[in-house]
Amino acid sequence: MIEIDASALNRAEKLLQGIPGAAKKAATTAAKKTVRGARKDAVQKVRERYTIKSSYVTRTISFSTNLGGMQFGFHSKGRVNDLAYFKHSPGSVPKRRPPRGKYLYSQVVKGQGGTIAHAFLAKMRSGHIGVFRRTSGNSSLPIAKLSGPSTPQMLGSPTVAAFIQKRMEERLAANVDHEINAFLMGYRT
Repeated sequence: MIEIDASALNRAEKLLQGIPGAAKKAATTAAKKTVRGARKDAVQKVRERYTIKSSYVTRTISFSTNLGGMQFGFHSKGRVNDLAYFKHSPGSVPKRRPPRGKYLYSQVVKGQGGTIAHAFLAKMRSGHIGVFRRTSGNSSLPIAKLSGPSTPQMLGSPTVAAFIQKRMEERLAANVDHEINAFLMGYRT
């Protein structure tokens, strides 16, 4: 969560004092537009670093605006992502067991990755496709699903978080100015 810059609100109140309730409407609309744009920026920045599809990132992000407390922002919560959500080879479940010595390749972070010994891609009865590995060398023992980082972990990396914070501040200033102009020009009431 970031706090709304009080100077932008004070400026909005001064310029919109002749229109009752306009300053609060302008601040609310500007905050909502800022958070929606920040969501797009977050997905873009995560995809620059990680090989995950954007749909797996956006479904864990939700945003909130609380202008009574002068705060707005977005948060992400979710479990670790399956390794199958990231780039991997083979791309689809093979019809037959791969030959001995042929391993699954996976890449979570762009430019980094490698083969995972004894890992395989499989489709479960439920229809879920995942990357699995046997818990032991015996082929009759159960399998364990392999996972990558969660979306909150990816969004929390220092470079991603700093980028999002900076873009939200820039976007907020532009959106407040846009809303003030909309009220002053008579486009909004």
